[in-house]
Amino acid sequence: MAKIESKGKVPMVQELFLNFGLTPNNEFLADNTGFTYSSSHKVMLEGIDFDLIYTPLKHLGYKAVLNVLGPLYAGGFEPESLSVRVALSKRFSTNSIEELWSGVVAAFKEHGLQNIDLDLLPSVTGLTISLSSQGKQKNELFVQRPPCKSSDLLCLSGGLGAAYLGLQILEREKMIFEKDSTQPQLEKYKFVLQAYLNPYIDKTLFETMKSVGVFPSRGEFVVNGLADSVKSICLAKNLGAKVFMNRIPLAAGATEVATEINIDPVTAALNGGDDYKFLFAVPLEKHEVLQKEFPQLDIIGHLCDPQAGALFVTPDGTELNLKAQAWDK
Repeated sequence: MAKIESKGKVPMVQELFLNFGLTPNNEFLADNTGFTYSSSHKVMLEGIDFDLIYTPLKHLGYKAVLNVLGPLYAGGFEPESLSVRVALSKRFSTNSIEELWSGVVAAFKEHGLQNIDLDLLPSVTGLTISLSSQGKQKNELFVQRPPCKSSDLLCLSGGLGAAYLGLQILEREKMIFEKDSTQPQLEKYKFVLQAYLNPYIDKTLFETMKSVGVFPSRGEFVVNGLADSVKSICLAKNLGAKVFMNRIPLAAGATEVATEINIDPVTAALNGGDDYKFLFAVPLEKHEVLQKEFPQLDIIGHLCDPQAGALFVTPDGTELNLKAQAWDK
């Protein structure tokens, strides 16, 4: 009997739908109010997605909300509602719940959501946070989204790798403390720690896109590494992609920290995670507008024919298969 890790999560999900004659739900739902709607769902598990040894509950609540809003923003939708389910064991006090909730509410207010609800459930395995959000987009904007095609530019909204490196620093200091109770020295790692513990989504990027008429053909929220997001676009649109190594932006300070802990910073960018950045496929004809209006976007490659697959191009022109966790190849 094959283990899941030998197949990969993404192929496993595809196979389950195929074997039972089903197709995934449509991403979008239009009604007669003049809007198209999309939804996003996330589950965060203690010990898998976060460690409460070094993650403040307020930060966790805030980050969890961004985790579910990100895919909506990536698709051009304005989030308007949030539903939160928290399962917790009896080791958590009312103060702990209030601290977690304060982070949720901070993100709710910051992003101008209109509706929110909460339910608390029992758990025997620690803390689990389940979130759902719905976003809307005016129909006249939704229909302007161009079809994804070969030659579309791949654009990234910021430097990568810092969050993953911040996590590695926290894990290292946790191990040291558990071994001999040495207090962690974290002053010089503030940037990478903030990137992991307290990410930020700049909403002005999406407002500017609308104002200058740039409508991405596809958007992905980068939380599982750049390689995962690129392959997700390729799978969804039946296209290939070329990502150029020397065009991938690395977060400020990431290279120094990566060198210290002996991790390749490009690997951290491709396969790390928790970056909370955005990857867009944008029509080639918008190249000049991108350069003029979006200095925060880096063009890191382009889509291509599906026969090519997802490729990682080294500075000397060598093309390698782009590999990502949860994928079979």
